[in-house]
Amino acid sequence: MYEPRGSFNDSRYEFEQKLNMLAEKIINKRISFAQHTRKTMNGLTEVRKLPNGRIDLNTVDESVRSTANMIGHFDLNPKGFNNEE
Repeated sequence: MYEPRGSFNDSRYEFEQKLNMLAEKIINKRISFAQHTRKTMNGLTEVRKLPNGRIDLNTVDESVRSTANMIGHFDLNPKGFNNEE
């Protein structure tokens, strides 16, 4: 039977790690967004860091959250990986 993996974040650390992976991919131009996705772009520009360097989760909206989870899922499941056995 199929058991979903990575459908939710086990901890704040994992979620921040996914957000940092997303930021790194944007900086290195490994991911790009279409021009008509203004909501995602506005959400990305509003994410802020706390004085201690951690991400302020109150500034992360649902579009950024879903994009970070998607990027994290693709990085954790390499190409050709099959969950069925």
